[in-house]
Amino acid sequence: YSQHFADVLDLRRNALVTLPIAEVLQAPGQPNRRFLVSLMHEGVLSDPVSNLIDLQHERAVLTFNNLITGTKLAPLLGRILERLERAYGRPVDTEFTASVEAQGGVRVNLLQCRPLFLPGAAASAPVEAHIPRERILFRSSSMINGGVVRDIRYLLWIDPRRYSAIDDMTVKQTLGRIVGRINDHPDVVAGGVVMMGPGRWGSSNIELGVNVGYADIDNAAVLVEVAAEESGQVPDISYGTHFFQDLVEAEIVFMAVFPTEKAAEFNCSFFATAPNALCDLLPACAPYADIIHLIDVPAAADGRLAHVIADSQVRKGICFLE
Repeated sequence: YSQHFADVLDLRRNALVTLPIAEVLQAPGQPNRRFLVSLMHEGVLSDPVSNLIDLQHERAVLTFNNLITGTKLAPLLGRILERLERAYGRPVDTEFTASVEAQGGVRVNLLQCRPLFLPGAAASAPVEAHIPRERILFRSSSMINGGVVRDIRYLLWIDPRRYSAIDDMTVKQTLGRIVGRINDHPDVVAGGVVMMGPGRWGSSNIELGVNVGYADIDNAAVLVEVAAEESGQVPDISYGTHFFQDLVEAEIVFMAVFPTEKAAEFNCSFFATAPNALCDLLPACAPYADIIHLIDVPAAADGRLAHVIADSQVRKGICFLE
């Protein structure tokens, strides 16, 4: 799962080329290989103690272990981000280059610095505590941004257990395109939608989550990553990193839900019994109705709509019917 290739500038050819990591590391003028790689021997990784690495006979794996543990790069970046955040009064998005000296000294050049607006970060959105339990759809204590979204008509629900049970990879690949069609449907755009799916939305590994692009989810009011450990989804989910900047700029509320946790108050019966409106809106997608569940909330909840309140300051969020 490590990086096997790198994009490099070939100055002699005046071209951008992609080369195997081993070939890049074998090039002259690479005095700091030990900060970049670990060595694989009989299935065990070890970190080199010097730059005398024989890449012809040893398998190098790009891990950056020594860079993180053996230099001051991570603490230095932490101090830079803290100082910039104090100066701008909010988190910042930065781009930088870094170089490491043979003895472990680090130089960081800051290239760009952009103030980062996080919806819900400037002002707290109080989470309503006195909502009857039967009207709670789920709670979350994990989010990257907050906010209040009211009067949501649709819930797109992809059950992690059913998703993990799919053996045909072409079916999993097709699901992302169906999500995109739902995302673009005029009724869904007008009514608002909470998209809830297994694991990591946008992952290139369709075993970890629905393979969508940002254009497939850009009309979502709220995006939820659902982690159910027993169904094969890793609880340490992506927290929106595949679309982080897009989610922030579009002010899409993002949160993660662990339905097996008691604190989540996940309303399994509602999602299991609510009628599926997928065939009504997209009849051609009927073969996938057992996997993709599109809930028309007023039709399933006696005219009520869904509402989401997420307080990023106290890291509490709730989706409920009202």
